[in-house]
Amino acid sequence: MKRYTKAKTLLESLMTIPDYRVDIGKVEYPLAEVLFMVIFALLKGNTTFKEIFGWMIYNKDNPVLKEIFEKDEVKMPSKSTLHNILTNTDNNTLEKVFRQHFSNYVKKENIAIDGKWLNGSDVNGQYTNECHKAILNILDKDTKIVFAHKFMAKNKENEITALKQAFDEDDLFSDEGQIFSFDAIQTQTQTLNNINSKKDKYLAKVKDNQKGLKQKIIETIETYEKPIDSYSFEDNGLSCGKKYVKREVEIFYSPSIDIAMYDENIDNIQTLIRVNKTLTCPKTKKQTFYSEYLIANFRTTAEDFYNKIISHWRVETYHYHLDMLMDEDEHIAYKEPYSMAILRSFALNLFQLYHNENKGKKLPTGKVTMAEIKRTCKYDDNFTAELFEQEYV
Repeated sequence: MKRYTKAKTLLESLMTIPDYRVDIGKVEYPLAEVLFMVIFALLKGNTTFKEIFGWMIYNKDNPVLKEIFEKDEVKMPSKSTLHNILTNTDNNTLEKVFRQHFSNYVKKENIAIDGKWLNGSDVNGQYTNECHKAILNILDKDTKIVFAHKFMAKNKENEITALKQAFDEDDLFSDEGQIFSFDAIQTQTQTLNNINSKKDKYLAKVKDNQKGLKQKIIETIETYEKPIDSYSFEDNGLSCGKKYVKREVEIFYSPSIDIAMYDENIDNIQTLIRVNKTLTCPKTKKQTFYSEYLIANFRTTAEDFYNKIISHWRVETYHYHLDMLMDEDEHIAYKEPYSMAILRSFALNLFQLYHNENKGKKLPTGKVTMAEIKRTCKYDDNFTAELFEQEYV
C-alpha cells in the first residue's frame, strides 16, 4: 500500500507556486520541499524562523521526509535562505494551494468571518498605520476549519473591503443557502444586501458603531408584546472575564408580516434578536446584566439562533489557537507576514481535523486536545506525517 498519498499530493500542489529565484536550474532547495518542511516543522511545535531552521538542520536524514520527497538526500537551506524564501513566496498562489487542499474538508454551509491582527508584522507596535498588517479568516463552522484568507495590508479598517473582495470571487462560496455570521464591523448595508440577493443568509451583530440601526432595533422590539420564542442556557464553566454566564436569546417578528423591521437601506430583515447576558462573579456573587442585538434575513427557533451565535465564536477559538499553539502574535515578520500566516493555518487545520475525528479518544500523553496533538507530533514523526492523510468530509 502506498504511504503518504495526500502528503505527496500536497507536495505536487506546492510545486505549482512560482519560484522567485532567477536561475531555477541552480536551485538546491526546491521551493515546494521547503514549504512542506515548514508545515511539518510547525506541526512539531517549531514556530519561529530560528526554531524552524534548527529543526531542519537536524532532519537532513529524516526517513519520513525522504519517503514523501522520494529522495535519498534532503538538502536544507541556510537560515538566511530560508528567511528569503518565506518572505518572497507568492502569497496569492500559496493561498490558492491552501484553498484547494482544504476544499474537500469543509461543507461551506455555516460560515464565520473575522479579521485578526498579525501583531508581529509591525515592529513599531500594533496601532501604527504605516506597516501593520492583518488577515481575514473565513471559517467553516461545522468543521472548525479555515478554508480561505484575505490579506489586509494596513489595518482592520480594510476588513470591509476584504470581505467585499471575497464575495466577488466566483469560486470561493457555494451558489446559495449558506449562513454567514460576522461581527458588527461587517454589518454593512452593501454586504448584507449582497448576501440576501444571492439567496444566502446572514446573522449580523449590531453594536454602537451603528447607533441609528441599534436604536431602531431596540425601539421596534419594544413594540412587540413579547418574543415569538426564547431560549436560555447557563454555562457551568467560567468565561467572559472568569465569570459564570447565562444567556437568554429572544427572537422578535410578526407571523403575519414577511419582515420583522423595515429599513430603507437593508433588505429583508426577517428576525430581530436580543441576547440578554447575566454575568455572575464566582467570589462576590455580584451580577452584571447587558443585552446584545442581532439581525437576520431568515427565521428559525431561538435555540437554533443561540447555537448559531455560539458557533460563530469558533473563529475566535481558531484565533486563540493560532496564538497559543502557533505563537502567531510572537512571530516577527514585518516585511512579509502572509506566507507564514497561511502555513500556520495549514498546520492548525491539520490539528483540528484530527481533533474532529478523535475527540474523546486518547493519545499516549493523554486525552485528545489540540495541545496534546501538538505534543504528540513533537515526539513522533510518523504521527505527524499521518495528519496529512486524514479523510475528507
